[in-house]
Amino acid sequence: MATHPGRPGTGKEARPRRGTKPKLTPAQVVYAALELTREHGLDGWTVRQLAQELDTWPNTIAHHVGDREAVVHAVVERVVAMMPNPPADLGWQDWFRALLYPSRGIIGRYPGVARRLARDGATVPAALPVMDRGIGLLTAAGFGERAPRAYAVLLNTAVLLVALDDDRRLLGLGDAAAVLMAMAPPPHAGIGWATMQPWLQQWSEDPDTSRETLFRYTVETLLAGLEADLAGSRASGSADG
Repeated sequence: MATHPGRPGTGKEARPRRGTKPKLTPAQVVYAALELTREHGLDGWTVRQLAQELDTWPNTIAHHVGDREAVVHAVVERVVAMMPNPPADLGWQDWFRALLYPSRGIIGRYPGVARRLARDGATVPAALPVMDRGIGLLTAAGFGERAPRAYAVLLNTAVLLVALDDDRRLLGLGDAAAVLMAMAPPPHAGIGWATMQPWLQQWSEDPDTSRETLFRYTVETLLAGLEADLAGSRASGSADG
C-alpha cells in the first residue's frame, strides 16, 4: 500500500520511499502549494510539509522552484493570474468594478495572498497587464499624472480589505461582534452607539454577507470620490482657461 504524505498540523512525518525519484514539475509544486495555502494560509505551511504533500524531499522542491520565498512568490503570481483583466472598452468605473468585485473572491480563497499582494503587487509579473490597462483608462478619463495614484488607492484599499477579512477569519469576527454587543454602552452614549448595535448583530449572524457589503460600499465610495476629484479638476481647468 502506498504511503500517503501527512498534512500540516497532523504531526505525521511521512517520507518518500527510499530509492524513488518522483518526477515533479514546477507547476505541480505550485499547485500543491496553492492547495496548502487555500487550506492553511500562505504562512501556514512549510517546505517540509509541501514536500510531504508531494511525496518527495524538500531539496527536490528547491531544485524545481527554489526556496520557500520563491514558492510563495509563485503562489501569489498564480493567484493574480486568476484575476480578470476586463476589456478596455468599459468605462473606467465599470472596468474597476469588473476587476475588483470578482477578484475579492479569487484572492480571498487563498488567505495571506492579499497581504503579500498589497506589499509586492507592483513586482508581480501577472499584475502588470492589469495595472497597465487600469492606469491607461484612468489617464484617458482625465486623471493625467494622478492616474497611478488613483489606481493605487483603488487596488490597495480593495486588497487590504481582503487581507483584513483573512485576519478576521483567523480571529473569529463573530465572537468579537458578540463581545461588543454585550458591552455596556459608554457614558453619554448617543446615536452612534445605538446605530452600531444592529450592524454588529448583522456581522455576528452573517459575517460573509457583511464583509462583501462593506467591500462593495468601500469600492463605490472610492469611485464616487475619484469621480468628484476628476470633476473638480475639470472645473478648475475650465475656470483657469
